[in-house]
Amino acid sequence: MLPLLDTSEIMAYTGARKSTIERVARCYKLTGKPCKESQSGNSGRTQMMDLEDIEYMHGHSSRSCDMYIDELRDEISQARRKHLSLSTIWQTLHRMGYLRKKVSVLTLQLL
Repeated sequence: MLPLLDTSEIMAYTGARKSTIERVARCYKLTGKPCKESQSGNSGRTQMMDLEDIEYMHGHSSRSCDMYIDELRDEISQARRKHLSLSTIWQTLHRMGYLRKKVSVLTLQLL
């Protein structure tokens, strides 16, 4: 379908449904644009993370899965030169299927 990634990989990175990805790809083949522009010319908020940022986050999270979100934010900030909020990172991790781990009171006392 798309030259770089197959539909399942795009679904994993973006959290979009298969039908949405196929619709966007079909529209791109016809018009050269990923989707039709809305009537107002603005179809929502600009995305803070692009596919390369998401791939970086996925790779980094896979290598060091015991990292706190603020530590991951600092790593992304240094490597990708983007300043992202904790909620943006959390929502992206959640869409990628990562779960949060809770720190126990005992662990906090030991620190």
